[in-house]
Amino acid sequence: MVKFALYLLVLVIFAYGSKKLGFPKVYFLFLVAILGSVAGMVLLPLFKPVFGTLWSLLPLKSNRKQNAEPQDINEGRFQQVLVKETRKLSEEAEQADDDAEPVPERKDVLELKREHVKEPKLDPGTDDTFESLRSQFARPAVYAFRPYPPHREKHGRSKIGGLPDLPNSIPWPKAPGHGDQIKADLPLHFLAQIDLADLPWRPDDIPKTGMLFFFGRFDGSLAWSEPDVASANDIRVLYDADYAGAPTAFPKNLPSLRDGNYHFDLLFGLPGDEKSRIFPEWPLKFAKVETMPVAEGLPFEAPEGYAEAHTRHLTDQLLTAFGTMSAENARNREFHLFAPWTEDDKAEGKPLVVRPQDETGFPFAPRGIGLICRILRNRHAAKLEETGFEACFEDWQLQADRSQETPIEQRAIDAFIEDLNDFLAQAADKRYSNYLKSDIERAMHRLVTESGSDPDLAKHIPELVYVAAADRHPVFLKDADGVQCPEFPGARSGNCYHQMFGHISSVQFKVAHDSPEQLLLQLFSDWGAEMTIGDGGEFDFMINESDLGEQEFDKVSAAHCAH
Repeated sequence: MVKFALYLLVLVIFAYGSKKLGFPKVYFLFLVAILGSVAGMVLLPLFKPVFGTLWSLLPLKSNRKQNAEPQDINEGRFQQVLVKETRKLSEEAEQADDDAEPVPERKDVLELKREHVKEPKLDPGTDDTFESLRSQFARPAVYAFRPYPPHREKHGRSKIGGLPDLPNSIPWPKAPGHGDQIKADLPLHFLAQIDLADLPWRPDDIPKTGMLFFFGRFDGSLAWSEPDVASANDIRVLYDADYAGAPTAFPKNLPSLRDGNYHFDLLFGLPGDEKSRIFPEWPLKFAKVETMPVAEGLPFEAPEGYAEAHTRHLTDQLLTAFGTMSAENARNREFHLFAPWTEDDKAEGKPLVVRPQDETGFPFAPRGIGLICRILRNRHAAKLEETGFEACFEDWQLQADRSQETPIEQRAIDAFIEDLNDFLAQAADKRYSNYLKSDIERAMHRLVTESGSDPDLAKHIPELVYVAAADRHPVFLKDADGVQCPEFPGARSGNCYHQMFGHISSVQFKVAHDSPEQLLLQLFSDWGAEMTIGDGGEFDFMINESDLGEQEFDKVSAAHCAH
């Protein structure tokens, strides 16, 4: 009421001021506002029941909760009453005289307590408490990760991105369509394939051999699991038991990734280029781990310190799974492509200088030259024209595209480095040099990404480039300050891995430990493979226990969870 009075006072002051200053129209508006506010205050109690009835009829989430079964909305109160009643019985028993007859137990109340009241909060904070819970709730799982560098380790047919090895009997999956929202017969994008024979562990109901294919609609919205849309419009999981497939070309009407706003197209696409419709291919390897439910997945209130212990446990599993990968590499994130650049150089506005090829191994393949020329032409066209290098870099890019498989002669490498340094010098200023450095590094990251499906290209990339690009590829543990392999807790990874089976670890998607829905595959955003799911989100493919037992993978459901 005080706020309303202050509100009226402000309106009156403004109305009086506008009248004194000779603004009759403004005065009239303030007068109407004052009268309307007073009338609304008087009439609101009369119409409040009507408005409340109309509001309760709207299909809102809050109304659905209010219309739920009584035991749902009163569960908390019911538990409080039972706990209070039990505590009262305990106090009566303690106060009773030793010689007196014992207070008879209220068996009905105690039975209800055991059935409905949550289990008591456990003793917090120690590893012993977490260890005791491990014996009850731990589940095995499998981490899927991209070997780095890709050409150094043997791998099977499992992969992320690229083209699926579909047999002739299995057509490329298409969405059935949904009104104007999703076109009928729209092909879905290929995400990953898993050779079940590659797995170090699998649930009893999972076949020991065969290939699983995962497809999904990778458009700009990623609006999966809409209530009125059939899941076949979002995802499809296929199973080939006989390994009868071969790399299958995508349909001609397969939509472009992200409706044409895919990362590579925005950075490297040139006029006349087709938009990307498949992800870069990268092989997958696997490691068996142990998972625990997040705090919300426990059937009782998590003990204090559980979240920290869960983080320590997750980090231990990552170290075990990826122990063969050298975390030392991740400490050095700067490309050794450029000559050392001191603070004095920056202050004086000196240009970047590309080191000689014999120091860095750069450029090491035609594709490296082609990517650098593409990103310069795409993002710095005006500066290229200003410095007179637009035709030069177009020629280099066309020459590199024509000689993908041919080694570059030393004189051509020297000429390209000379042209690039001349451009850097002419385009140099304190801000623009940073932009150029960043974009050339992006070209190197993309080159490493493309090496996943091209062993010949992978072998030509110098070790220094793999070291500098390492933080986008395998899982390297670091804390908020970027310190590698820190003490627990607080360690985190870039989620450059994916998970099959076990307890799901998701920011938004919560699954109870005893839910019949089981995790089949969790695809995280993978920056190194340029599969960015929304804003660093994930795809969660789930299957019911009964459907898993019957191997009915066509009944898999999935959700897109944005981080």
